[in-house]
Amino acid sequence: MTNAYALIMAGGAGTRLWPLSRENRPKPLIKLVDRERSMFQIAVERLDPLFPPERVLVVANATLTPQLQEQAPAIPPENFIVEPSGRNTAPAIGLAAVHLLHRDPEAVLAVLTADHYIQDEARFREVLGAAVEVAASGGIVTLGIEPDYPATGFGYIERGALARTVNGVDVYTLKQFREKPDEATAERYVASGQYSWNSGMFIWQAARVMAEFEQHAPDIYTSLTQIRSSVGEARYNEVLHEVWPTIRKISIDYAVMEHADTDVFVIPVEMGWSDIGSFDALYDILSASGEPVARPDSTIMVDTTSTLVMSDKLVATIGLEDVVIIETDDALLVCRRDRAQDVKQIVERLKKENRDRYL
Repeated sequence: MTNAYALIMAGGAGTRLWPLSRENRPKPLIKLVDRERSMFQIAVERLDPLFPPERVLVVANATLTPQLQEQAPAIPPENFIVEPSGRNTAPAIGLAAVHLLHRDPEAVLAVLTADHYIQDEARFREVLGAAVEVAASGGIVTLGIEPDYPATGFGYIERGALARTVNGVDVYTLKQFREKPDEATAERYVASGQYSWNSGMFIWQAARVMAEFEQHAPDIYTSLTQIRSSVGEARYNEVLHEVWPTIRKISIDYAVMEHADTDVFVIPVEMGWSDIGSFDALYDILSASGEPVARPDSTIMVDTTSTLVMSDKLVATIGLEDVVIIETDDALLVCRRDRAQDVKQIVERLKKENRDRYL
């Protein structure tokens, strides 16, 4: 698979993980599930040997790129693709595709995330390998996460018939993407056994990416074609900065994936996946069986259960249950675990009040 590349999307503000996650140091750069490695470092390392560092591309903005390069020095500098500004996932993936087409017109691109947790990394690589093989024949493959509860916070993928089996991995036709459902609909999806969570991971040829843009988002295709004409030339940065602000902000799901209808497949997979969308989700990963979780270990907990504490200072708790305590050098968050999803409201309030130093 010498012409297969991984693209790690390293944007993402992670507003539900404030105050740990900030605009200048977002979720991928933070050591969340591992004391020694950031989420981005984990994302890079779990790809090897399927995608060694020289075949890993990273897309991020100019502010974050130096920090990402420092965390992953084995990735060649030219593999870091810099966005002038964030314009959502569709333009970012398109920008990576035009760079990759400049290197290899036959290249397969696996669009992956920088901040998701995957427990079974061997299974992840196994499924990715099968997906690359299908994509090399021109198909689009998405990874669907087998749901273990009727989540209302994820989009769903409805699968059709079994299309083929690649090295023991079942590949199904993709019937339809579904928006985030209400609780009753989510329960029906899970009960049917025909639905997966949308992981946001897609595997396809770079040429297929551009073909889909041409068909379903021609305005974005035109802009990307302008940028593509300058890749590898001295005028590239000038063209990029001129064209990029004119590209509309839109996700790859809305721009392309929900419209693609030819040779589109889904691989449902169980691999211990989490998008770590809140401190409650982080607690579930870190806690073995409802025990409190504290970093650093010097934290003192008395009669405290189901609680997450992350701080550089000594924190002492007494009589707490189902609480989140997160401290940084300039902010302190205390909330109930069942309200952890609402942390984004704090970020929205800070923005509204122009308290940018805390964002």
